[in-house]
Amino acid sequence: MSKMKLCVLCCHYTNEAMPEELADIPAKIHIKRFPCSGRIEVVDILRAFEDDAEGVLVAGCERNFCHNRTGSLRAAKRVEAARELLKEIGFNPQVVQMAFVPRLDTGAFIEEVKKLFEIILKTKS
Repeated sequence: MSKMKLCVLCCHYTNEAMPEELADIPAKIHIKRFPCSGRIEVVDILRAFEDDAEGVLVAGCERNFCHNRTGSLRAAKRVEAARELLKEIGFNPQVVQMAFVPRLDTGAFIEEVKKLFEIILKTKS
């Protein structure tokens, strides 16, 4: 069985995790950084599934602490839009998650990736 593939779309302020820090998660983890999570579009989320991701995590700054003021709130709205589209075409919307992560808190970021992994495991069983 091949490893599960997860895609993380994140603001560059929310992630400084090194690949070895994610090594205990038994999945292929593709991280794509954006200048702000508010720049992540619905199409970016859906494209991850085209690239064989089984789950997508969008990580933005904590509410009210976004470097660009409202970027993480815009990202959350786009996550909801992507979840609605997935639901309409028969996919489980839980495979897309939004996380509000303290800026440059590697531990919190890694925990959110682990949570996504667990959610995907539950959706497969």
